[in-house]
Amino acid sequence: MKHSTTTTIPTLVAICLLFLATISNAWGEGGRTRQAEAGSDALFVSMEARRHVEGGQKMEQERNLSGAIASYSKAASLDPNSAEVHFALGEALTKADRYQEALVRYTLAVTIAPQHKKALYGRSQLCLRMKLYAQACKDLSQLIELMPGVADYHYQRATTLMKMKSITEAYHDFLRAHELDKKYPRPSLIWKKNSGAMKVA
Repeated sequence: MKHSTTTTIPTLVAICLLFLATISNAWGEGGRTRQAEAGSDALFVSMEARRHVEGGQKMEQERNLSGAIASYSKAASLDPNSAEVHFALGEALTKADRYQEALVRYTLAVTIAPQHKKALYGRSQLCLRMKLYAQACKDLSQLIELMPGVADYHYQRATTLMKMKSITEAYHDFLRAHELDKKYPRPSLIWKKNSGAMKVA
């Protein structure tokens, strides 16, 4: 199935924002009542969510992806404002090749915690698999803003820019990756006479 970058991401973001608004209202209306009733047990929800996350991690180690996804999903329903829970679920869904669902979870994690580096990286890699290059480039750019000295982020953004036919921008990122880490080759711009176009080599 082909995906449209211009329609898929805005739609998913809208769904995520609607979801967050719903769970925030639910927590505001019911959470305070539960806290008043629970007293010292007010942390029960997050503790219970953590138990399901730990169970999911154990299942992943045992290669039981369906069990892990079920456990993370339970944790997400218990603690819907946790970026870590949505991230863990996104990772498991990606491993299970359930890309659309994983994209929603990564997006929820980033919406809740905009500087969540692992979720940004996970979403960038997933978007590359789904050929959503513009979103992958945005996520890699955000990672570079947060951690400008990581050569791999520049290299991956460069390869993404190449797929988007942004040759000059890709060249600068390839060069920056080389400057930060010499394991990445120094790029050069070559004019292809046959096609009348530039390429990075």
